Amino acid sequence: MRSTLAALKNLRSQNVFRRVVTLAGGLLLGASAAVAPAGAAEPAATTCQNVAVPVTAAGQAATIAGTLCTPPGATTVQILVHGWSYARYYWDAPYEPDTYSYVRAANKRGYATLNIDRLGDGQSTRPLSAFDNFYADVSTVHQVITALRDGRLGTPFSKVIEVGHSLGGIVTMTEAGLYKDVDAIMPTAIAHSLNYVNVVSKIIADDYPAALDPKFAAAGLDPAYLTSYPGTRGGFYLGSPSSTDPGVVAKDEQLKDTGNLVELATLAGYNVLNVDRTLNIPVYTVVGQHDPFICGLLGPSCSDSKALADFERPFYGPQATVVADVVPNTAHDLQLEKSAPESNARMLDFADKYVGAGNAVRNTAPGAAAATAVPQAPAPSLAAKAVNATVVQAVVPAVALLQRASNVVPGIGDNKDPIPGMAQALSTIGNLTDSLVGTFPEGVIAGT
Repeated sequence: MRSTLAALKNLRSQNVFRRVVTLAGGLLLGASAAVAPAGAAEPAATTCQNVAVPVTAAGQAATIAGTLCTPPGATTVQILVHGWSYARYYWDAPYEPDTYSYVRAANKRGYATLNIDRLGDGQSTRPLSAFDNFYADVSTVHQVITALRDGRLGTPFSKVIEVGHSLGGIVTMTEAGLYKDVDAIMPTAIAHSLNYVNVVSKIIADDYPAALDPKFAAAGLDPAYLTSYPGTRGGFYLGSPSSTDPGVVAKDEQLKDTGNLVELATLAGYNVLNVDRTLNIPVYTVVGQHDPFICGLLGPSCSDSKALADFERPFYGPQATVVADVVPNTAHDLQLEKSAPESNARMLDFADKYVGAGNAVRNTAPGAAAATAVPQAPAPSLAAKAVNATVVQAVVPAVALLQRASNVVPGIGDNKDPIPGMAQALSTIGNLTDSLVGTFPEGVIAGT
């Protein structure tokens, strides 16, 4: 009897113990499930692919290379157009990308991005200089936008925002003004007039033929292709410890690309023939407070955002929404200064307000594109080579003379005191010229 009672007592103890263990285990499992649910999905990822878009540039077959990154569900794409002596790395710097990659920031907001190498740069075709004129550049960007719209790159995008930096900003303004094929533009580090003295004395004077640079010596480029002298990339940055990371400048030196004198010569009158006067879409101009190439003299005041917006307003159509921002503690390369996250956020806030990313997934994990070969353009004909030789012989000596003259000019004008009335004068001239001349036919622009 005693043994039976002891056995029952022991059994009850075991049952209580099992219940305690079961209860404790359930609580632990519940707590862990609340912290990290079983089978929780990873964040959706942006998909990236390298693309090569066949285009015609001044009558010559060419290819524009780029990287298309698309968050799930994206219907709005931003086409990113870099500036002088840069390539697509400007918008997607391979250095601390959470800070310096506009591509990554835009993708997280739900925007697809097509980050291109302009004609003559990066992996895109480098034609003979005579065929790398400004309007050929503009036309090739238009052809890429058409491909984005009609789905040739995989997804037909219903909305397109065109974003440009520096010379790429001039391309952006001109392309949108000529073709009216985008929903908004964001020209950065640019305005409808420049501090031309500083452009010549602090950019052109720091360049030399790319064929003399070790990076491009084997590329077979003609003398009108330039690149920056080694050690001079710092001129695009403010350069103070609070504004500029030396690691970014070093990476920029490593990745630098080319510019072309023919393109430079043929864009000079972009504000005299102001094709933006009938452009009635949202426009967002962003400039660094200390940009020596834009602010002062013939350019706008960069003292505050209102002054910049007031300068730009007369160049656009009456229905255009013209917004501008001046980013403090920043020079020319907005996306490569420490203030890049602030610049990126302002730009994307504008895009959200005036265009929108639709129902795309936000906060996606960054994507990466596998390396792919870019088709090479056919060799130029003998006639094309003859035309190019004539153009180069005319352009290169003239620019060399300009460079020698600019070496004695230290650069004048500051960021607060441009010539009074310059915006009104230039916009009046440009708008009148465009109204009289009209828009050039596509065949003239593209050289076809």
